[in-house]
Amino acid sequence: MDHKCSEMPSMAVTFPGPFEHHDVVVNGWRVPLLQAHMRGEDRVMLVIDRRLGAEFSAEEAERVVPFVADAISVALGYGAHPDDDTPRPLERAPFPRPERMVAL
Repeated sequence: MDHKCSEMPSMAVTFPGPFEHHDVVVNGWRVPLLQAHMRGEDRVMLVIDRRLGAEFSAEEAERVVPFVADAISVALGYGAHPDDDTPRPLERAPFPRPERMVAL
């Protein structure tokens, strides 16, 4: 909701929203950068980094979310998404060195 008040100067700060989303939790741990939007009784839209989204059935989401959680964790420098056997505090893995696969 935009509010314009003639007595207020133009502001660089705005407050868009409200937005409705659900956090995604696997093994009791919130998956960073992943949101869920409920699209019906059996449909869920998964959105990565508020940019990339796809719609799944609840059964499909149950299968794909653990994979996505692991992929996000690895991209953030961890070995995998935590589970009950993960030691605390979480340790980040060293980032691998990029490897060029095609000679220029």
